[in-house]
Amino acid sequence: MTDGRLRALAARIMEWRTTVYRVRAAYARAHGRAPRILRPCRFTEKMQWRKIFDQNPAFPILCDKLAVRDFVTDRVGGNLLVPLLWTGMPEEIPFDRITPPFVLKSTHASGQVIMVGPDEVIDRAAIRARAEAWLAICHGSAYDEPAYKAVPRRLIIERTITTAAGAQPEEVRLFVFDGRVAVINTVFVEDGRVRNGAFHKPDWTRLNWHFTRRVDRDFPRPERLTDMIRIAEALGQGFDHLRVDLYDGGAQIWIGEVTVYSWSGHVPFNPDEADFALGAEWRLRGPLARAARSVLFRHRPF
Repeated sequence: MTDGRLRALAARIMEWRTTVYRVRAAYARAHGRAPRILRPCRFTEKMQWRKIFDQNPAFPILCDKLAVRDFVTDRVGGNLLVPLLWTGMPEEIPFDRITPPFVLKSTHASGQVIMVGPDEVIDRAAIRARAEAWLAICHGSAYDEPAYKAVPRRLIIERTITTAAGAQPEEVRLFVFDGRVAVINTVFVEDGRVRNGAFHKPDWTRLNWHFTRRVDRDFPRPERLTDMIRIAEALGQGFDHLRVDLYDGGAQIWIGEVTVYSWSGHVPFNPDEADFALGAEWRLRGPLARAARSVLFRHRPF
C-alpha cells in the first residue's frame, strides 16, 4: 500500500472514531448507558450502527421529501401521495398563488414543518425567515444521520389533508423488517403536539409499550389496516428495516414519510424489554464484517 493510501486509510479511521464517539455520547445522554455498537441487540442500538456504518445509496432518496415521491410512485402508485403544490427556495414562496390550508416543509430534515390554517393571517416575513434558518442547518451533521447530508436543501408545500368529515387524520407508523410489518405505532395530536399513542401487532393486539407515559384510551383498528400493511410492505421490500408513516383518512390513505432513522434511536422504550423485542425483529446481517468494510473501503458517503 502506498503512503498516500495509508494516509487516506488513517484519515478514514480517525473520522470513524470521531463519529463513533459522538454517536455513543449522544446515545448515552438519551438512555443513560453506552450502546453496543458492533454487536447491537436493541432496536435503538441497531439504529446507531446504521447511522455509523450503513451507506445504502437509497437512503438519501428516502430521506429527501421530494425525491421519495418518485420512489413511492414506482412502488405503490402516485395516488397515495399528499398533493404537492410547490417546491423552491424561501424567497420564492408563492403566498399570493397558494390558498391555505397548506403545509410548508424543508426537504432535507425531520421536524421542520409550518402548518398554515384556512383562516390564518400569514406573516410572510416570519415564515421566510424561519425557512431560511431551516436551510442553514445540516440535519445530517447535527444528528449524525448521514443520509440527510446528501439531500439538496429546498422547500415544498403540500396540501393539508383531512378526513371526509374535515378532521385531521390519525398517523399510523408501520415498522417494516425485510418486507414484513412487525409493529404498528399510532400517534395522535394533543394540545397541538404529536403524541405517541399506542403500539400494536399487525393483528391489532395492543402491546404494553410506551415512551414517557401510557395513554389509557383505545385506538380503534383502522378500517383499511390490511391495505396499509400491504402498502408499507411493498415500500419496505429490499430493506432490512424502514418505518412507513401513513395517514388513515378512511376512504383515502396517504403516505406521510418513509423513515430511515426512527427518533434517531434516542427515545427510550418503556418497558425496557420492548427495545430488545423490536431489535429482535431487525436482522442486521454481518454487522462486524460490514462495519469493517465501511471503515476500510468507504471513500465518501453514499
